[in-house]
Amino acid sequence: MATFETEALVLKQFDLGESDRLITLYTREKGKLKAVAKGARKGNKSRSGLVLPFSYHNFILYQGKSLAKINHIESIAMNSKLREDLDYMAYASVVSEYIERAGLEEEADQALFSLLAVILEKMAQAQKEELLFYLTVFKAKLLLLLGVKPEIENCTVCGDKVNLNNSTPLSVEEGGSICKNCFKNNSYKFTLFSLNEMRALYKITFAEISQLKADQFGVQILEKINEVTEKFLIYHLDLKPKSLSFLYTIRKMNN
Repeated sequence: MATFETEALVLKQFDLGESDRLITLYTREKGKLKAVAKGARKGNKSRSGLVLPFSYHNFILYQGKSLAKINHIESIAMNSKLREDLDYMAYASVVSEYIERAGLEEEADQALFSLLAVILEKMAQAQKEELLFYLTVFKAKLLLLLGVKPEIENCTVCGDKVNLNNSTPLSVEEGGSICKNCFKNNSYKFTLFSLNEMRALYKITFAEISQLKADQFGVQILEKINEVTEKFLIYHLDLKPKSLSFLYTIRKMNN
């Protein structure tokens, strides 16, 4: 057995026995990992105050026969706002649960780790009205990383270029755009996307997060892209976090 060092974000925690906590981490070097924080519930305030959901730390871990044990923690970013406000907590919980379900144990994914770290940081620094934007960006980037992004420019049925100048049918089941010829000869479940909406979907999917700003996109466009990317994650990857229902309850209360 050996100790190892890794950067990690805390996805969630559970009480373990009378004094410990079981922490689910998403690590840079080992992907998803469960670790025990000894004494985190009783007496060890320095440890209990750090292993909080959505926080980002450098860990030294000891790999036991079954679970790793946390030996040392140095904080990188606490992202405290994501735990102190119910709206922020709801959005961050959805992001963390997506990663928990999509991430693999003992399998590093640098891109997935970076996406999680950046989005949680952005959410912690965001205004409340920007949270939907960052969740939408996260979902689109997650689809891209997992290889099931919506096809925009080519028809998913025949492969021909799609004329995007008018409203374009976009089918979750087919995986993206459908050209006029294929669409008129068959019946598909679809959502119509305007040229501006398609451009927004393309930009959110492919542009660097640092180049994207919430005020570049209208709320209605964000709502539409958020809905279609969520449907893609459910249909193609069977990813539907339980925390989504909590988020939508909070959003309904605010409207």
